[in-house]
Amino acid sequence: MRLTKQTSYAIRILTHCARKEGKSVRASEIAQIYGITEYNVAKIVPILVRAGFIESTRGRLGGLKLARPADEIQIGDVVRATEATYVEAECGGGDSRDCAIKPAALINRLLGEALEAFISVLDKHTLDELIGTGPHPADLDLLTGRGQGRTAVAGTSANS
Repeated sequence: MRLTKQTSYAIRILTHCARKEGKSVRASEIAQIYGITEYNVAKIVPILVRAGFIESTRGRLGGLKLARPADEIQIGDVVRATEATYVEAECGGGDSRDCAIKPAALINRLLGEALEAFISVLDKHTLDELIGTGPHPADLDLLTGRGQGRTAVAGTSANS
């Protein structure tokens, strides 16, 4: 299973805000520390605001901060907010809406069950666990495969 850069960046943004313990941080600071473009930070912040993870205040004294305590933010919820919450095998060319086997395709059901199992494991863990025992910014790059487009999840191969 692989996560998109968007999810990796969202987790970096959230962990940085969590480490600041209620103090506002600038998006540009996050971008610089984690090697994320300001454009990508600006694209992800509204997703995190809509999901209720962070608050964003504009202006000279503005910035980003967690909207609720880190121990109330489940990693599974972050993945749901930033990833497609379904998986589907391609039907084999053409428009998948016209796929005759799609409704009965066992593989799609299995993929859906696997995704549910994956996210249910992430639901057992919260943001505070990542900041309490997680890596600091320099180490996070090693875990997330930064610069490779998609992120390999622990225990899987980046080539699988």
